[in-house]
This record gives sequence, C-alpha cells and structure tokens, in this order.
Amino acid sequence: MKYYRYIIILLAAALSCACSDWLDVHPKSQVLAGGHFKTEQGYADQLTGVYTQMSSTDLYGRELTFGLREVLSQNYDLDVASSYYRVAQYEYDDEGVKAKITNAWAESYTAIANLNLMLEYMETVNPAKFSGVNYNVYKGEALGLRAFLHFELLRMFAPAPAAAPSAPAIPYVTTYSTLVTPLSTVSQALDFVIADLTAAIECLKSDQLYTAEDNNEVYRVRNQRVFRFNYYAARATLARAYLWKGDAENARACAEEVIESDRFYWAYFTEITASNSMERDRIYRNEHIFRLTFTKLDDIVKPYFTASSGVEELSPSETKMDNIFEVSSAGLGMDYRYTYQYAYDGGERYFAKFWQEANAYMNMIPLIRLSEMYYIAAEGWATSDPARAVEFLNTVRGEPRGLYNYPLPETLSTAAVQEEIYKEYRKETLGEGQLFYYYKRLNLPVIPGSSKPGNNATYVFPLPDNEIEFGNR
Repeated sequence: MKYYRYIIILLAAALSCACSDWLDVHPKSQVLAGGHFKTEQGYADQLTGVYTQMSSTDLYGRELTFGLREVLSQNYDLDVASSYYRVAQYEYDDEGVKAKITNAWAESYTAIANLNLMLEYMETVNPAKFSGVNYNVYKGEALGLRAFLHFELLRMFAPAPAAAPSAPAIPYVTTYSTLVTPLSTVSQALDFVIADLTAAIECLKSDQLYTAEDNNEVYRVRNQRVFRFNYYAARATLARAYLWKGDAENARACAEEVIESDRFYWAYFTEITASNSMERDRIYRNEHIFRLTFTKLDDIVKPYFTASSGVEELSPSETKMDNIFEVSSAGLGMDYRYTYQYAYDGGERYFAKFWQEANAYMNMIPLIRLSEMYYIAAEGWATSDPARAVEFLNTVRGEPRGLYNYPLPETLSTAAVQEEIYKEYRKETLGEGQLFYYYKRLNLPVIPGSSKPGNNATYVFPLPDNEIEFGNR
C-alpha cells in the first residue's frame, strides 16, 4: 500500500506523547532499524511511539472518539455550518469527510506497520536481552495492538458480519513490506483479529496486572498498565470481537473474566459528585481497562464543548440530553452521567465529560471501560437467562451511576433487556464513538436521530482513493 512506502518509527520520551526524536526507516534498507532494536529500550520506544501515534487527533485524540465516530451516532445537535455537519449526513464523498476517513486509515496502517517491524525483530532477538518478563509483555502488547487496530478498521471499512460476512473487507497486514496485501473478507479478517488476540493473551499472562496477587500490588501496577495494552485490554477486545462475530457465549465468557478479575473498580461517588466542579471525576478513571494519555488534551477538546465553540460545538441539546437519559421517567434524572457530565458554561449547558479541570483526571481518554464488559455479559445472558442479564445492567446503573433506587425489574423479556442494553450504551459511551458500532453490529435499519436508512451506504466507510489506486482494489 502507498502508506508503506515511508514507515516512521516514533521515538517518545514518555507516554505523555512528548515525542523527542523520529527515526526514518526505509523498506530498502533496515540498517537503522537494526540498530534501533539492538537493545530492549528500542522495543519499549517503538511501543511508546505507537501509543503516541494513536493519540493523534486523526485517531483517538479526536476523530475516532468524540469527533467523526461520535457524530455518526447522532448524539450531537450540530450547526449546519459545523465542519462535522456532512459527517452526520453520512456524505462520505464530501472532501472534508473523505479527508478524515483517509487520515484515519493511513495513520492506523502506519501504526500497524511499525508494530509489524517490531514483531519481525522480536522473532530473531534473544529473549535473554530483555529484563524480567518484558519480552513476553512487549510481544503481547504488539500483537494485541495489531489486532485492536485492525478490528477498528474492520468496524469502519467493512460491513458487519450480520450484514455481509463474505464481503471484501480490509487488508490484514502481518508483515513489514511494500507489497500490497490482498483484502480479506469480513469473516477472515475477524478470524485474524481473534487469532492475534489469542496469541497476545498467552504472552500477556506475564503481565503484572494479570499476575498481581494482592490489592496493593493490583493498585500499583494498574496505574501503570492501564496506559498500555494489558492482559485485560486484550481479553476485553476479544469480547468485542466475539460479539461482533455473533458469538455471544464466547463474548460473555471473556467479559466475565475481566469483571471477575477485580482489577478494575467503580469510580468513587464522592469524586463524581464533588461539590467543587474542579475536583470531579467526569471520566470515571478507575473503570478504565485501556486508555490513552495526552499532552494538553484540554486544548484539543475545548474548541468543541464550551460556550466559545460557536458553530463547532459538539453537544446534545437539552431536549436530546433529556431523551438520552430518560429524565421524564421517575428518578432517572438523578443519573450521575446526566447530572455531572452535562454542565453550565455561562448561561447554557454543554456536554462536559471531557472538561479538563481536575489534575487527577486530566489528559486521558478511555478506549475500553469496565461498564462495557457488563453490557456484553448482559447481552450474552439476554436470551437464555434474562433475569441474570438484568443483574449485570443493575450493577452498573446502581451505586456506580446513582440509580440504586430505580432498578430494572428482573421480569424483563429478552427484547426488553436488549432495549435496556441499547439505552445503557447510549448513556455510557456518549462522546466516545462506540454507539455507531452498536447500530452497525446489529445491522439496524434505522439509526435514531437520522433520516438516512441504516444500511451499508451509511455503515461502511469507502476505501480511500489512494488505496483503490495503489492497491488495485
């Protein structure tokens, strides 16, 4: 592919995304790369570079979280002059929309290329060069990230299995090369994702977050490993992949392992509801299974979520926010996600999940949350044991979200449980770019809030022009 002509290895000083040096590696000569991978530090820097790249605004620093993908969920009320207005209309041939899609593709595959280069060197390096369990952990992270990124591309650029499992999908690239990788089908690509994640999980059984034996050690290593693609991030991504495939039983098993690990905790209500808004935990930090960190994230999000945003504001109107959180129903207006993630700036209220005010909760965006594992488990039980599914939903809705006095009845039918799961996804992942995938996974014919039908014309991003031209697609 065109993007493989020049592959960049990012060298970063720290996970804060402060890049210090760049090393250009050309496919015809890997002498520089050979020197880079002579020491353990080179492998660590390579991974840090990938995390840094994932934090760019073309990827999870904006477009693949609160930007492009969340706009597709129809959870914002946009000004017609907004740069995202045509995104909300699914006008993928618009030049501005096309640029966002192309950049996400290019940046993702560049990150994958860097992972493949690292993995090739790991096949020849002596593991004894690495301290402790780092060889297995670094390899597991690289395999897991390769699967994670391909899965993200699959969810964007290919039909869902429920719609067309044999349709051409994406190139699943596992080698560092300038050669064009053929397109895999939807099912093939998903099987590759599952295989890479399974291999990553075996390696990451050396992860300290997995091997920790007491609460003090768990707390210490969790604060280090949650910024990395850890064992539980791999297991949670596998849960997502199985659910995407339609294998609810395996998805449930993976999700329940993460839940039962006791490695992740619900956010403290005293921090969520702090009377001083500058001290509030609006992103529920303790619940993150995998997150990215940023330098001055406030500068990235502020142009979209405050009174100064103007036509670029990304926020639900009060009417839409009331609809999302069902405030007309008794007690549901007490939901912490409604009360504390929608706040005043001047005389109007704005979506405030990403307001960066408290130092302890700044400069981070979650990519996988604990609550999602409860939703996956609930969906896994919805048909065979709806009452058990309701238990998982009530666990999230109860103390963690302030609805402990308003539990769902255990007598809900399977269809009613699925409707509640949808409502929870909409509330919980607001601003994080995940709800669009819920609609797509189920191949829903209607996307709430849109006049466009739910079909492959809306659910599938077109391949970038360069990929069609140089990949001979």
